[in-house]
Amino acid sequence: MKGGTMVHIQLIYGDEPQLIEEEKRKFLSAYPDLPVTVLDDEAGPQKISEKLCEDSLFGDQKVFCLVNLPIIRKSGKNSDAWVPLYELIMEYNGNNPILLIYHDMIDKRIKQNKAILDKIPNHQCKRLEGADLVMWIRQYCTSNGFKMTPDAQEYVAHLIDLWQDVPVSFMRTEFDRYFLQIIGDKVITKEFLEENGSDYGAKNIFTFKEALLKRDIDTLLELFPFMFGYKELDRAMSYIEGQLRLQLLVSECRQAGMSVQAIQNLCKDHDSSFKPYPIKLAYEASPRISIKALRALLKGLYEIILDSRSSKGDIWRFRDLCITYCGYKG
Repeated sequence: MKGGTMVHIQLIYGDEPQLIEEEKRKFLSAYPDLPVTVLDDEAGPQKISEKLCEDSLFGDQKVFCLVNLPIIRKSGKNSDAWVPLYELIMEYNGNNPILLIYHDMIDKRIKQNKAILDKIPNHQCKRLEGADLVMWIRQYCTSNGFKMTPDAQEYVAHLIDLWQDVPVSFMRTEFDRYFLQIIGDKVITKEFLEENGSDYGAKNIFTFKEALLKRDIDTLLELFPFMFGYKELDRAMSYIEGQLRLQLLVSECRQAGMSVQAIQNLCKDHDSSFKPYPIKLAYEASPRISIKALRALLKGLYEIILDSRSSKGDIWRFRDLCITYCGYKG
């Protein structure tokens, strides 16, 4: 956030409503004794300007929360009616704190928008993805007195990779539910998440991948109907292929006599996307996995993915391939 220590006016914007709500609460918590007046574009620029300029007879302060006003432009062409309010806010020096909220990203190429961002202290609440969302979840757990084990963090990271565009609000609701369920030690484990997580697609794909590597044919047969009905099966197969490639790399390195630390260092030195903890898990799993069978599985899966992308694929080959892998007796 830009600006000095005492902020009477602030802009919060972005495409992640949950983070905007958190920042809004932080701002309002600095003024616990002041009433809050919420105004949006339906109030109109003239009424909002009058409210901001009102001097109460008794000098009572209030917080103004101004939501989605067209003083922030989506294009260079906007109604001139909002220009006086834009100028008033840009030069505002009153005693009433103002919180501007804008539920979208701001196009900084538009001169007026850039001027607002340069002048008014602001905080961007961008949709969290991947590692950033995992970090938010970890911090949310910590702030509520809970701890996530490394395998739980890894499990959540896999789900987020598979299930793109995960709203922070969903993850917050999900973890609020976990906090109520856990009694005793405030520790969230992978086993707990597998047992208690909401039954969305990413969870099933992760379970499928785990069952495949363990040659758990019963679980695979249960999940095949889901896999075949999954609207993003290509992405699911690509994820599984990536996880199998990691397992093959680690298994081959272990067979060559490398330690888990040496494999982790090798991946780090070559800027690999494979992280240390998944490498450790693959290393521990490698003694029960046949390298020969895994190579055959990967080769077949790679061909199926290529054919699928050119609309030539027969998805039943995927099922046959997995069942063959599970029955391998090498």
